[in-house]
Amino acid sequence: MGKYGYGKVEGTTWSGRIRNRVLSGILAGAMTAVLCGTGLVSGGLASADAADRWRFADSLGVGVPFDGVDFISANEGWVTGASGVIIHTTDGGKTWAPLNTGTTHWIHSVDFVDPAHGWAVGNNGLILSTSDGGKTWSTQETGVPFDLYSVTFMDRQNGWVSGFAGTLLHTTDGGAHWAKVSTDTAQWIMRVTFLKGDASHGWAVGQDGLILSTSDGGNTWKKQNNPVRKDLYGVNFIDQNRGWVVGTHGIIEFTSNGGQSWVIQNSPGRGPLTWGVAGMERESNDLHAVVFLDDKVGYVAGVLGIFMKTVDGGNHWTLVKSGTKLDLYGMTFPDRTHGWVVGVGGMILHS
Repeated sequence: MGKYGYGKVEGTTWSGRIRNRVLSGILAGAMTAVLCGTGLVSGGLASADAADRWRFADSLGVGVPFDGVDFISANEGWVTGASGVIIHTTDGGKTWAPLNTGTTHWIHSVDFVDPAHGWAVGNNGLILSTSDGGKTWSTQETGVPFDLYSVTFMDRQNGWVSGFAGTLLHTTDGGAHWAKVSTDTAQWIMRVTFLKGDASHGWAVGQDGLILSTSDGGNTWKKQNNPVRKDLYGVNFIDQNRGWVVGTHGIIEFTSNGGQSWVIQNSPGRGPLTWGVAGMERESNDLHAVVFLDDKVGYVAGVLGIFMKTVDGGNHWTLVKSGTKLDLYGMTFPDRTHGWVVGVGGMILHS
């Protein structure tokens, strides 16, 4: 099971062996909220005890599932979700403004390179761009009809998008033109990422343990040897060698050699998570996002409010009380002391 569907039924159900995310959002809709965190220690989220002080606050009343989030500073960020929703804050989440996207397609991911220039991607090949901070959005043509799950830009010109059926798109002119890049796979690609300040080294992860890597700026992508055949949703590298991927059944894998080999740091039966299935199509331990602030401190987030922290590079993980049982999908840290996590039911968590 996993996060996204093989079918393309907009806003209703998802077919295949993928979990029905929309149903999850509907069930959680009554709990629409924003959690505003209070304390941080040692440049990361506070301990589990301090996390108990997180509280609910009123949001916009937007009850759709959120899965895209990007902050360019401690104060300014964007959140995306179902029904074409993008909301924007300039005061650290104290207030949010809805943006007119001109679409009702699910928007899965958003990335800004500065306060003005950003891109968002979603279902049915949707790519949106803005040059005024999101006040107005325009559609960029790709010729690709598949759902798109992830977008990342290195600067105003160079960007990447990943999606269904092995889709990987690249632009060198800010999205005026998008080229489909050969990945030699039909597996969906959940996330694509490049090292900060390094347009040469990138990774992409997805269905059935798929891990792709490039060291030449995306001209060629190679499949990495991953013995774990779990759907992967999140990837984060801190340099050319050290990186982590996360996915279904609570899987966390680590590499110290750029992905030539991977070791399991967490999986069913290896605490603090336990094996379990809640409902016919729901994996109770799925992890959807991973962020490391350095080689020691990192966080993962997943279904049913799972939130974990490590302070030793992932050798040991500790459950942090997130204050919610709602599924968490997207996570970002604009700096060491400000974190954001988004999920179903209009959920936003803020450290």
